[in-house]
Amino acid sequence: KKPQSRRVQVGSQGIQGDFICNRKHHGGKDQAIYAYSTEDYAFWSRSLNSLLGPGAFGENLTISGIDFRTLCIGDVLVLPDLQLQVTAPRIPCRMLSSAIKQKNFSNKFNKANRTGAYFRVTKEGTVGEGDEVKLKNYKDGARVTLAKFFRDKGAKLGREDLERYLRLPIDERSRKKFEYQVTKFE
Repeated sequence: KKPQSRRVQVGSQGIQGDFICNRKHHGGKDQAIYAYSTEDYAFWSRSLNSLLGPGAFGENLTISGIDFRTLCIGDVLVLPDLQLQVTAPRIPCRMLSSAIKQKNFSNKFNKANRTGAYFRVTKEGTVGEGDEVKLKNYKDGARVTLAKFFRDKGAKLGREDLERYLRLPIDERSRKKFEYQVTKFE
């Protein structure tokens, strides 16, 4: 992905004209936008001793001033003409290692738990470089950070934890997985 100097249209399925190569694991209304923070890019640039910048992780939006490690499922990013709701952390695949040109980078990415966030579009509109981003905290249930959700997605969860996640506005892929896991307790 490359930074854009013009405003781009964002609909329920993502940024107009964006190419998604693997629709089985990426895209759709619950993963319409992938965003990463400039602060996390700074972390990786230091850790890898290599300057990384917008688009290197395949994100649609690079955002400054919000600590993605404290973002919670359901939180909303409010931009001047657009609203996005957090649905899931990114689970890295081998394509990330290839893009960064570091063998096993996905393992480092997992360990650092600096995943970025997937969003559903709750208000369609346009976005452009320099747009102000405000955070509106999710208030309709338990607050679960992306970092915790990321750790829990790979763990064996009990029924109570699964049901807590199912009450949150999580992405559909996770919802189906957790719904199936709940049936094993019946």
